[in-house]
Amino acid sequence: MKVLDQYAGQTGPCAVCAKQIQIPELPEDQAGGGDKGKRSPKPGEDGVALGNLLGILGGAVVAFSILFLSAVLIFRVAIPAFTQMQIDAQNRASLANIQKIIDALNAYHDAHGTFPPAYFADDKGKPEHSWRVMILPELGRQDLYREYRFDQPWDSAQNLSVTAQMPDVYRSYGDSQTQLNNTTRFAAVVGKRTVFPYDKSVSRSKILDDPASVLTIVEVQSIGFDWTDPTEDYDVDSPQGTMVILNKPTTSGTSRSNLTGNVGMLNGDTYHFGDATAIPFLRATSTRSGGEPVDIKFELQNPP
Repeated sequence: MKVLDQYAGQTGPCAVCAKQIQIPELPEDQAGGGDKGKRSPKPGEDGVALGNLLGILGGAVVAFSILFLSAVLIFRVAIPAFTQMQIDAQNRASLANIQKIIDALNAYHDAHGTFPPAYFADDKGKPEHSWRVMILPELGRQDLYREYRFDQPWDSAQNLSVTAQMPDVYRSYGDSQTQLNNTTRFAAVVGKRTVFPYDKSVSRSKILDDPASVLTIVEVQSIGFDWTDPTEDYDVDSPQGTMVILNKPTTSGTSRSNLTGNVGMLNGDTYHFGDATAIPFLRATSTRSGGEPVDIKFELQNPP
């Protein structure tokens, strides 16, 4: 006798003999829906097929590898290249300002018969006023020149108000320090044999070397200094005048011994010398009448 699946597991009187009987439970493979003959799925038949799963995992590995290689390229190539582009742009801006400064120095010579001294000194030889202030009229800043009081110390209240108005020509563009603090990194090359022998003035007739080979203005690698400070220049006769070039803004620190490589010659030519530029070559260019053989083009084309 066939019993309906809905009575499976129940107890009751038999329809034939009236005895108490218990209907057996349905087999597990028939429970729930009565789908007779239903079998359990074989491995790989339920969900995503194994081949498809491996394909998905392989694609994920490839995508991750591409992302990883892209990140490596960005950090090793793109970011350094972008940083170098910024440094190059800053160097070009600095060279343009150096050329303006040297043009003003030559205009000062035309008006006064000599180049300005590195500084005006008092009776005891103490520096009082910087060459950067003396050439303000030649830079077109007669307004600041009139405000500046030469009968007062450079750091008097009146003169410090002029310091706070630094002309853009003394600014190293891209340098956050000189942008925010009105400080400069452009220095005259001072020393007994240079164009700026401290508080003494030099005329063109006293310069025997080719003006195209006489180093005059440099950009120092430092956090900058007050542009009106008469004590701040690059003294090649001092231990700090190392003539070492290190064109890396992240290592500028507070040292003024190193140079950025941005320089200007007395005739107005400007150059960017690399970090490997020979120190003896730079020292030879710093003299006004040393007679040393100087081949700038060779040095630029054949760095050590």
